[in-house]
Amino acid sequence: MFGHGFGNDKNLITPLVAGTFARRGFATVAINVVGHGGGPDSTLAIRQSGKEPLILSAGGRGLDLDGDGRIGSTEGVATAMRGPLALIGSRDGLRQTVADLMQLVRAIRRGVDVDGDGKPDLDGTRIYYAGQSFGGIYGTLLMAVDPLLRAGVLNVPGAPIVEIARQAEMFRPLAILQMRARRPSLMNGEKDFTESLPLWGEPPVTVPSPGALAIQAYFARAEWLQESADPSAFAPYLREAPLMPAGPRPVLIQMAVGDRTVPNPTTEQMIRAGALQPFVSLYRHDMVVTTLPSRFADPHGFLTRQAPEVAAIARAAQEQIARFFLSDGRTIERTDPRFDVPAAR
Repeated sequence: MFGHGFGNDKNLITPLVAGTFARRGFATVAINVVGHGGGPDSTLAIRQSGKEPLILSAGGRGLDLDGDGRIGSTEGVATAMRGPLALIGSRDGLRQTVADLMQLVRAIRRGVDVDGDGKPDLDGTRIYYAGQSFGGIYGTLLMAVDPLLRAGVLNVPGAPIVEIARQAEMFRPLAILQMRARRPSLMNGEKDFTESLPLWGEPPVTVPSPGALAIQAYFARAEWLQESADPSAFAPYLREAPLMPAGPRPVLIQMAVGDRTVPNPTTEQMIRAGALQPFVSLYRHDMVVTTLPSRFADPHGFLTRQAPEVAAIARAAQEQIARFFLSDGRTIERTDPRFDVPAAR
């Protein structure tokens, strides 16, 4: 089972990993995250040379929350930015997606007949999960609560989402919009806000900027409201305090040095929360970034990139996942010298 990222859908990214998994004997299945894949009437056109396109239902799960007649790529996974429910964010969309994936696991276990010969083609006793970015975020929840998944890989996850929005250069503008939307506005700068929040391990700020304490309180309320879908709240249940009789969950976390989309401090917070340091594979993007074109400065999507300059890195990351599953979650292999892995256990 593959969990796609924020703003993607089951058709866009999943095929980029399915080939590697298939070569290792794994079928890949994916569904749309809540609020993704367009609306319920969305379609997928499969184009074949010399033939009319085959049109299929795409299973879109987006909603027109703002009533503008269009459904954005993530519209419906989070509450509307304006209004009394704004601070809930994507909490309930994440939890519903976890419930949907748990149901998918059980559907697979009942039997999937791909070729229509009346016999199941998938082994319902060996189901694994790999999730990228947003898929790593809700995948943390999934792995903590579903005993039927044998092992899971969480690729570039982070927590809490409030901190990802605050720290990431691509999501910070959304946080700025939320600051402006508050009445009275929480903006304490003309183009950006200053929250006076140090990263973990840095010295405390003793003289916060004017207005920073109100912004900190806003973030604290949002984090508290969203905690029931916060990977750092679920991380302890993966290994340290498992919820299920089977005991600690076999997991692998893949992250990249210098991630600009899900910044390293947010991934590290989740790792610390669950004492997951022995289960981390670190892609050393800092070793290669100066040799790559500038469009690859952000390593966040290293798992699925197909460009010739970085395709080998993607293949190595995918191969690492496949071998982890083949070992039933017992072995994390170093499939490329640019990946730092824990010592053999």
